[in-house]
Parts: sequence; structure tokens; C-alpha cells
Amino acid sequence: MKKKFYGALLLGSVLLTGGMVSCSDYDDDINSLNDRVAAVEETVRGLQEKINAGCVITSVDPTGNGVKVTLSNGESFELLNGAPGAAATVEIGENGNWFINGKDTGKPSRGEKGEQGEPGESGTAATGKYYKPGENGYWIEVTVGADGKETETETTISWTPEGTMTAVWDSENGKLLVSNVKGYNGILSISLTSELKSLVFQPEFYYQGIEAMEAKTFNYTEKGVKEVNADDDFTTDAPTELDGVAMTPGLVAKYHMNPSSANWKDIKSLSYISDDKNYTRAGGVVKAKVFDWEGEEGILTVHSQLTDGTIKDIQNDGKVTVLALQANYSGSEKDTIITSDYAAVKATNYKDMVLANAALGQPVHTMHLYTNAQDAINNAASHEIVWNHEGLDVATLVQTHYDDSQNSHVAWDVTAADKTVEDYGFKYSFELVGYHKGNNRTSESAHAVMKGSLLKPCMPVDGKQPTWDAAEQNKAEKDREPLVRVILTDTVSNKIAAVGYVKFKIVEKATPTESEVILTPEFGFNYEYTVNCTETEKPLQIEWHDFEEDILAQLEKQGISKEDFHTNFELDGGNDDATQYDGKLATSMSTSKKGIVKQTITDTGAEETQIITWTLKNNEAYQLFKNNKSISVIVRYSKEIEPNVYQFVYVTLTWTPNPRNVQPAGTLENSDKIKNYWYAYNSATPGSGYSDIHANVETVGETNADDEFKSDILNTFDGNNVTVSGVNAVYTAFQDANLTKTFTFVDPQSTDMTPVKGNSGTMYDITVGDNGTTLYANVVNNPLVKQAVVKINGSILEYQGKDNETLYSFARDILNAADHAQFVANNEGKKTFTAQIQINAENCSYVPFELENNEFFAKFLRPITISDPHETNFVDATTGGAKADLKLTFVDWRDHNFDNASVTKGQNYYKYYDVESIAQNGDIMTDLNGTTGVFDRKLSDVTGKVKFTFTAPTKSEIQNGNGIVNHYFGTLNYENNGTTVGDFQIKVPFDVTYDWGTIQVYVICKISQTEAN
Repeated sequence: MKKKFYGALLLGSVLLTGGMVSCSDYDDDINSLNDRVAAVEETVRGLQEKINAGCVITSVDPTGNGVKVTLSNGESFELLNGAPGAAATVEIGENGNWFINGKDTGKPSRGEKGEQGEPGESGTAATGKYYKPGENGYWIEVTVGADGKETETETTISWTPEGTMTAVWDSENGKLLVSNVKGYNGILSISLTSELKSLVFQPEFYYQGIEAMEAKTFNYTEKGVKEVNADDDFTTDAPTELDGVAMTPGLVAKYHMNPSSANWKDIKSLSYISDDKNYTRAGGVVKAKVFDWEGEEGILTVHSQLTDGTIKDIQNDGKVTVLALQANYSGSEKDTIITSDYAAVKATNYKDMVLANAALGQPVHTMHLYTNAQDAINNAASHEIVWNHEGLDVATLVQTHYDDSQNSHVAWDVTAADKTVEDYGFKYSFELVGYHKGNNRTSESAHAVMKGSLLKPCMPVDGKQPTWDAAEQNKAEKDREPLVRVILTDTVSNKIAAVGYVKFKIVEKATPTESEVILTPEFGFNYEYTVNCTETEKPLQIEWHDFEEDILAQLEKQGISKEDFHTNFELDGGNDDATQYDGKLATSMSTSKKGIVKQTITDTGAEETQIITWTLKNNEAYQLFKNNKSISVIVRYSKEIEPNVYQFVYVTLTWTPNPRNVQPAGTLENSDKIKNYWYAYNSATPGSGYSDIHANVETVGETNADDEFKSDILNTFDGNNVTVSGVNAVYTAFQDANLTKTFTFVDPQSTDMTPVKGNSGTMYDITVGDNGTTLYANVVNNPLVKQAVVKINGSILEYQGKDNETLYSFARDILNAADHAQFVANNEGKKTFTAQIQINAENCSYVPFELENNEFFAKFLRPITISDPHETNFVDATTGGAKADLKLTFVDWRDHNFDNASVTKGQNYYKYYDVESIAQNGDIMTDLNGTTGVFDRKLSDVTGKVKFTFTAPTKSEIQNGNGIVNHYFGTLNYENNGTTVGDFQIKVPFDVTYDWGTIQVYVICKISQTEAN
């Protein structure tokens, strides 16, 4: 017997002993009893607190001392055994009844509600009763009414055998009931559920990016039908068409309950808050009235009916209708109103509903049921049923079609049995329609009875249909053709939406007409999975006894023997690599394989049985598990029973790893960095933080140095190596020694690192290419022309552009835009060029390794800076003309002055940096006839009589001097217009070119008033 909703766990007893005791012994006994009671109370309190916090019970297991209750967080609590008698078991058997110690009590564990009546009629009585264990130790008899309402009555029959410790895990009613707990008097009841704290909408789809639910409107013509029975003649029965109906039965919405263990049955009522957002046209706000709800596995499913108002459409109305669910929840202390998030409602229209055969694989328009009795009678039967069938579910043979919102004619449900239509306020009903064939005085339909949707052949009694329970079967029923009328009713509007007729033929033996699926067993595995970058294989095997119990034994119940299965059923694709399928239907197709499924034969000693083994390689499993908590494969056994007609057994194998280790991760500790090489963001102080490193050209005077711009990132790490730490020990393949570390640029788009301004004033957009190892620049709005700026070669940062103005003019312009210490943009918007770099670690390229603290910034320091020392001055009307040698100050990225012997130490910095030319380039600006120090006019615009010319130096003169000075930068010549003049100034632009490009420097020259004037 299998345990279903309830699992019973019974333990052995602990014998009690006694004897003569003293008064002090009584005190000890009382204290001991108090201690035991306190211990039970403490255990229950701790257990209940965990459940209230959201934990769920995952198992209730026997121990040597009592019962151990294990929670989903791994914690466990023990209740001690206080019973002196033998053990007992309480469980649900295969027939759905309660069993005690293996004996059937005759008490069903569940019941069904009665049939709902047609409009204006009463519903049928309850179909039965069921029982559940009560908290007083007695069975509770539950009667289910036609409306689903349950009435409970406590019986006088005990579910816990006297003198035993009995544990019943009643997950259906949310209780753990334990009798004879040591230190506790009575039945200990522990709630398995917690209080609801919040509701989060689970979107059905996204409507213009908004979480949304669908509001279906069904358009149909109401049908009228006459009352029929199985005995009289209704050959001409057909529905009449009435008025058109446009019915929106409501919404089916799902909400995550927080915590997932919350008791949804404590929800007293549900309602919706509705609103229309950003609407500018007329129309009322739609209202939604909740009429039903249920919960399962942390999901609350809510059914509601829409009334009033109009659902708004974003495209047509410029507004969207939204709903938020409000739950009136009955908590332990007081009732609470809990409100969910808002969700959009999207209206869709469906029309032309028609009943059809659920014949899979056929075009939908060819499957419709006959719409009147005469047509069904005049044509061949749609289905066969063997004379001794115990009850064929007609609901599995029919479905509903409609035109969807895209005007495609499609199937609404798979079959009526799946109850899809009930979520939208519809239901199916089935009834036999009597008719006479030839001279027969007995109706064809009297040879069958129906119970709900179940159809069973039978012999009439005195020419009339018997009751279900009194029906007797005989081969004489053969060739009779009962007729069933199927009705689809809109239960919200109490109107009939569609009617169809289906005729059956009673046969001695069913004639196969199409392939069928006769068994779909499922097998689960929860073995751990850990990604490890290897081809190692994990075989998952169905053991022989599982194959026996879940396949062979189940086929035996259908009359298929073990020998028949071994002999006639073959594994599709062969025993070494079975074909895998995309579903479990007769029409399912082969699909791409996940691993290999094989079949072998095992010898158990007494007999041979198939064994199925599913093998996955580690790297393939990773691709499947990285985004999925579980994966499944479906294989199929086939038996050909007629040409091209098969019986199928689909076997589903599902692997749900526990744990599932697919996200290796680590961190880069700042302690792995050499502090003195690192800076805080935009700081010039070494050791101030771990955000920035500074990249520079080679240092003057070092061995083989020739002003290359190459910086090794590893120089900034302890031991000149990046070390990854903090990797979970379970990821053996991703420990530091197994990881390859690489460096790439972070895309600067949407950051303040692009665009950047060059020395020339040109704006450049910065992008990443070459798999993250090259930064490119293009002039803004001209992306077709781009040049490399910086490359990463291994761990080496290589700035581009030395001695090559043609290929790397953008890189040179960007590098020379700002002084090496200009980390924040100056008033011209220029700053030291900065790139963001990411350290990556991996073992195999297909497994992302999450690395924390792995990004930093590199600032590329301009090699030299040139400034005006304000020493280039003139006196007007000087005898022989006014001339002045150009004075400039050169410093490198370390602030070393090129002319300071104490730092240059004999090295010619001008030659090392290859300062090759100085040219006057651009308009000379002046403050003549203006405000002193404000250079807002061109000198040529103020006067054409005052001129300056520049005599440029040669490369040799710059680097080695001209005999007069050590380093000659050229001469400015001043010419007056023959008229005396007062003090004024000019601002002269010069371009200084060296091996890394051109730097523009402005020199301000002072012209003193005419001598003696």
C-alpha cells in the first residue's frame, strides 16, 4: 500500500516499571513529570516557531526513543515515546481507504462533491463521505454537499489503537497528530502551516512589459435543449439557437504566498482593488469579484468574475486596467488585510465554440462532434467500447474548439477530463439519448448506463435502462450503439454554449484504430551535481525492483504479462542509445538527446528484469542544469498490435540534484594587492585605496628603456600573481591552482569614461573589441572610422601610438589631452585617460566563474607636460628690434624637470622623449584695447601694424642646444607700427611634438610700453 496525503509513522513502546516509593520519591516523580511536560512544551514551541517562520516538515521518522520531525531548513525535533503497548500503523491503501495495521477500515480518505444543478434546479446529493483523523483521537466523518460544502461529525471510533504511540502526518488538513507522547496528555497537534504575510503576483505573460493576466471573453450563441432519457425515442433531438452571449467568466490568477507554508484555508475572503492608469477617454473601472480559490505548494490560485466597467487597452485607450488582490486573513491574534502587487488585465476574445473529438494529430476542423442526434445516428460510431468495460470516461474523448484572439481555430483543452474549462466558469455534462433502430422496441442507449462522464455497457431490464449499480453485462450487448449528448455549460451565466453528439458501438473486442499510450511511469533521482569541467559520467539507474513495481506490475493490471512485455515491447532506438521524445502522447516526436539512455538485463537470481540507465557527461549536465533545477528525458517502449498501430509505454527519468552546484564563485582579496602600487579612486596618493593603478611609459635611464608605454598589471599583485580565494570546497575544479586568470576591458558605454575629449578638442567615443582586449576610439558621430587606443597583451597594458601618427592619431590626441595628475576634468572638460579593467578566472570557458572585487581602473599618465614659465617678454621700440627666446618648462610623468640636473642625473630627457619640433600654430590672441589679462580678440583683428613672427628651432637645437643655450626652443620677433604704445599682452599657441604626439601649450608674452614713454 502507498501512503498518499497522509504518512503514518508508528514506534515501539517503552515499558513502564513501578514499586514502593517514599515521599521524597513522590517529589522526585512530580519534578520529573514537570520536566517532561516542560521539555515537550519547549520542543513543540520551537517546532511551531520554525513552521511559523516559513519552514515545512519534510519527514517524520521513527527513532529509538520516539519520533524525529525534520524541517526544510535541516533542523530536527524529537518527541519521546510514552506508550507501553505494541506499535500500530495508520495509512491509506491502494483503494483509497484508511488501513490500520494493514487492515481495511472501509473508511474512504477522500470524497467528491455532488453535481451542480442546472439553472433553476437543485444539485444532486453528495456522492459520498470520507474520514480524517480527529484531534480527540476519533475519526471525523466528513460529508460533502453538492455545493462542495463540507459537514464534519465526530464519531466514537478511535483512530489511535490503545496503548500505542501513533503519528499521523496529515498534510491535507495541515496537522501533525501524535498520540501517547511522553510528558503530554492527549493527542498532540502541531500545525504544519504558518500565517500568510504577503502575496506576490505570478505573471501569466507580460503586456507591454507589465506583469499581466488574461481576461477571456467568450462569444457564443446560447443553445436550448430538451430533456432526454435513455429509453424513449429522441432521434430528432437537436439544440435550438437562442440569443448571442458575450460572457467574460472571469480571471484565473496565481499568487506566490509568503511564506510558502502559509495556510490558505485561513483566508476568510478575497477581493480585488481595480484601477485604470493614464486613461484619457470615457469608461468605467472594471470590477472583479472572487468566487473561488485554492492553494497548493505555496501558490494561491484565485478565480474571479468580472462585473461592470470596461477593460482598458493600452493601444486603443492609452491606459491599462490593473488589479491588486486583497486577502482577509484570519491570523492567530487578529484578522489581517494583505494586499498583493498590481497586475495588468489584458482582454482577449474567443468565439465559435464547438465540441469535438479529442483525436490527437488530426486537423481540428475535421474533429467536430455532430450537432444533432440524427446525424450521429445515421453515421458510423465514433468510438468502440467492449461489452464488459467497467466504465469508459467519455470526458477523455471530447474537447472544445474555438477561434482564438488571432482568429485561429484551435483546441481549448486537451480533453474534457483535464477540467481546463472549469477555470473559466464552464463545465461539461454527459447524458444518454434514447433512440430506436429498426423494429427494436428497446432503445439503443438503454444498453448502457452513465455515472457522471463514465459510460458502461449493460443489459436492459424489461426493455429499460437499469441503474448503474444494478447493471449487468453480457456479450449479447454486442453491436448496440448508445448515443451520448455532451453539453458545455457556462456556469456563470447559466447558459448552454455548445452541444454535441457522439455515438458508441459496443463490441466483443476493441478494434485498434490508432496507437495508444497505456502507461507513463516516472522515476526521479536527487543525486548531487557539481560542475567540474570534465567528461566524467554520472549513471542514473532504475533498479530492477522499481522496474518491477512501477512498470511490470502496473501492466499486469491491464492484462499485459511480464512475458508479453519482455517479448513484444521494444525500446525505441535500440537498447544502447534509446530515442528520446518531446512528450508522452501517441503522436510525440523524437527530440534532441540529453545524455544516453540504455537498457540492460539483470539477473536477480530468480528471473531476469530490464534495467534502464541514463548517463550524462558532466559538461553536458552543466549546460542543462545551469538554468534548470531539474531535467527530464522520456524514452518509449513500443508494441505493434496492428499494422502501424502501437501500444506505447513512456518512461520519464527526472534528475533533480540536491544540492545543485552550478555557480562556482570566488573573490579577490585586497590583501593580495601590493598596497603601495594602488590608489583610491582619482587619488594621487599611493596606498590610499585599491581602486586605481597608474600606467606610465618606461623610466628614463633604465636598462633598454626607449619610452615604450607598457605596464604589467601583475606588478601590482603580491608575488606578481593573482590569487583567487573564498571558493567553496565543493568546487574542486575551480580552486585557485586550477584557474586561468585573464584581463579584459569593461565596456565603458553608459559611463562617464566615454566620450572623452582629445588634446585637439575633438570628442571620441570609446568602445571595446577583440574579445575585450582592445579599447577603440572613433570621432563622435563617425563610428565607421576607429583606431586602437590601448591593448591588453596577457597582463601587459600597451598604449598605442608611439612614433606612429598615421595609425594612432586618435590615441595620441587622447593621451595628450591632460596633465598626468589631471584625474578630474578641468574647465575644458579634459582629464587623464582612464579605462576600467576586469580580472576573469575560469577553468573551462563554458562555465562562468563569478569573481568578486575583480574590477579596477587604470589611468594612463601623459608622458610629459609643457608649461609657460611667463619669461618670454618684450620692450617696445628696443634698439635693433624686440626679440625674445621662447621659454618653456618641460616635466615628465614624475614631475621631473628636464633641466634639473639633480633629477635628470645626466640623462637627456629631451632626447629620450624625442622632442622633435616646436611650431607656432593658431591665432595669436591679445588684450590690446581691452581688459588686461582677457585674451578675447585676435591680434590681427585689433591691428595689422603689430606683428609677431616665430623662428622655429631644429630638432637638434631642442635636444642639444645651439651653443648659446643648452636647449633652444626658438625665437619670437616683435615689430611695432611706428607709434608708441603702452603695456599689453599676447597669448601665443605652440604645438610641441614628441614621440607620443603633440601637446598644445599657450605662452603669454608681456610687451612693456615704449622705452622712455
